[in-house]
Amino acid sequence: MSYKLCTEKDFEAMIGIVGKEFATNNKAITAGYLAKAIMGLESQIPDIVVRPKYVEEIRKILIYCSAEKIAVSPISGGLSGGFACPTIRPGGVVLDLGRMKRIIEIDEDNRFCVIEPGVTNGELWAYMHKNHPDWAPPIPDGAPPAATVMGDAIDRGFSLYTSSVGPQGDNFMCGEIVFPNGDVVRTGSWALPFAKPFYKYGLGPDMWSFLMGSQGSFGVITKAAVKIYPHPKHKTVVVWGMSNPYDMQDLTLEVGKKEFGISHHTVMVQGGNYQLVMTRWPKDKVPHDYEFYEGMGISPWWMNWEIWAQEESELNHVIETIDKQAEDFKKRAKDPDALKKQELHPKQIASRMKKPNKIAIPYSFWEAGFLFITWYTPWNECAHFCDMYTKAAEKHGLPPTIWVASIERCRQAICMPIIGFDSTKQSDFERVQDLNRETTEYALKQGWLNYRPDPYIHIQAYYQAGMYWKYLRAFKKLVDPNMIMHPGRLALP
Repeated sequence: MSYKLCTEKDFEAMIGIVGKEFATNNKAITAGYLAKAIMGLESQIPDIVVRPKYVEEIRKILIYCSAEKIAVSPISGGLSGGFACPTIRPGGVVLDLGRMKRIIEIDEDNRFCVIEPGVTNGELWAYMHKNHPDWAPPIPDGAPPAATVMGDAIDRGFSLYTSSVGPQGDNFMCGEIVFPNGDVVRTGSWALPFAKPFYKYGLGPDMWSFLMGSQGSFGVITKAAVKIYPHPKHKTVVVWGMSNPYDMQDLTLEVGKKEFGISHHTVMVQGGNYQLVMTRWPKDKVPHDYEFYEGMGISPWWMNWEIWAQEESELNHVIETIDKQAEDFKKRAKDPDALKKQELHPKQIASRMKKPNKIAIPYSFWEAGFLFITWYTPWNECAHFCDMYTKAAEKHGLPPTIWVASIERCRQAICMPIIGFDSTKQSDFERVQDLNRETTEYALKQGWLNYRPDPYIHIQAYYQAGMYWKYLRAFKKLVDPNMIMHPGRLALP
């Protein structure tokens, strides 16, 4: 595909749609959007940044850019959800949806809320806490308050209760999408003019799921209905430590199988290795010797269960069951002597309960080189992944930092190596990409899935799934015939 370089005429057209205040081609501002890409290394600087507020403005922008064959890349926040910019040259137009910040409706009986793409984790959490304190929205756990709810969801991320109810994409019921020809389409039950967005599957085939994981490569999502869940008062965190990822995996799986009574209460189940602690501290103050962490009582590997319950008796029952399961598991553990409960200080528990938290924003400590490379595996293969990745990271001279979380009571694992590096050094970029390339080749042979495919290295997945890729391209051609939407993503034109 070939795309048009943006001209002054195109810039004036954008100003005509959104106003002079909300369109810019200032180099300092456009370059600033590049810095938000913490989940990919190949972003390009856009030619124009446009900040629409209304659906009609988006329609006009897409119709114009489609006719002119100008690349368009929509973002909701860009802080924690992948590339903030296009992956091709010319950079085209970045469609910054941050001004679309309405929380349109909260329906406690049908348990959904309707939001626009610019609504952030912090804004929705604060609004619900003030106006609907008995209900919690599915904000992503670990992403900063300034990341957006919709950006995480349409990227199929994880929420603060993913382990209990399933992946973030399952929490979203219906959506409103603007396609490049200017059509505005609503999905599910919302397709009917007088229906509430109460049922995802609506009138037949589930069009909404077709957009999950599309990363802006098909159209612009302008509204979405998202499930809300009870927000009980009784909460805590239980942590068990171990010496290896296999005991972490197997103990957690046994607890995960205790559905209807135990594991449904474990809203977020996540763990990793002791190196994960390092990413919270400035690089020049990080102790690399395990003896330091051992002295703090941190095991080489660990898993925590965040528990929510309506009654204190329920909470205590879940805690007691997990602890008993761990004690019984010692008979089958690879290293039973290392399996120990880690007692948390009340301040640690209180900090973990505070939402939204800021786990994902210390990358500035590492000269802004902080890359999430994320994979899905069956839960009972996540230890194999952890073992493979830590060895590969050490081989390439990078921190062997691994974070693992349960999806839907250990039906799947989301495995997230966290790579800290110096973004000012070309040699560090090369080492990261060599690691990414090597582990991708290995992981795909194991049948593991890229969570957020890199259009250069992870394109191997599409080569191996050729028939899937064929129909993915056909679907894109249907809704985006001039291929203007976020070109390069998903290895599409």
